[in-house]
Amino acid sequence: MYNLFRFIQKHHFVILFLVLEALCVWLMTLTQGYHRQKRINTTNDIVGSVYETGTHLGDYFRLSKINRELAEENALLRQQLTVTFDTTKGYQQVVSPDTVYNFIPARVINSTVNRPNNYILIDKGSADGIAKDMGVVSTNGIVGIVADVSQHYASVMSLLHSYSTISVRFKNDEEQIATLRWENTNYRYGLVDGIPTHLRPRPGDTIVTSSYSYIFPENLMAGTVVELIKSPSGTLNQAKVKYATNFATLTNVYVIQHTDLAAIDSLLQLQQVQ
Repeated sequence: MYNLFRFIQKHHFVILFLVLEALCVWLMTLTQGYHRQKRINTTNDIVGSVYETGTHLGDYFRLSKINRELAEENALLRQQLTVTFDTTKGYQQVVSPDTVYNFIPARVINSTVNRPNNYILIDKGSADGIAKDMGVVSTNGIVGIVADVSQHYASVMSLLHSYSTISVRFKNDEEQIATLRWENTNYRYGLVDGIPTHLRPRPGDTIVTSSYSYIFPENLMAGTVVELIKSPSGTLNQAKVKYATNFATLTNVYVIQHTDLAAIDSLLQLQQVQ
């Protein structure tokens, strides 16, 4: 202990300089946009590699469950798509050539469900075509929106976030009626706001994405109605919804790449200028 005190006393100017230098760098990353983004990307890479190592170890104990989920997904896709097999060519065409969406598979390597603002870390980044503001879905339903991207990893703002609002509608009604948000209590449930009083959703009714979004395709599963919450003032009602995605057991996701997004963004920017 005496030697430690002697060392600090002898080199206290150098130690103080290093501490102040580290503090200055940290403050700069908090206040400057470019440096903040570089810090986020670097942190994502470091934390992502650590979580990915742990995930690979855990995968050995979850192989049967993962294989079962993939088999269920393949069965669902074959039910929804008309596929023509050609064994002589070794491929099958399942996507229309004029589609505007590509789906990039990714693995969840870390996630939270018990915070006011929850995020999911996936093992794909800019090198794989992932970009900010892309939608993310699972086998069962929508998951969230990409928030930050590094070269090999991406952070996703899940539906379990105070800023998350998704345009949705009832599957049996074409009216674009409401927004889905988290109620900040249970990770299995959210709230649909802005339901007109003439609509009477019943328990079990399906909630899907609306056409008012270029992040998610229309008619993706979001959840099912648990109960209708009537407004005391008799205006717009709410509905408690059970999310289609179980965020506590999420392992495989798909990032939605909109191939016409650049054209849409240019039109939106032109509208703002006018």
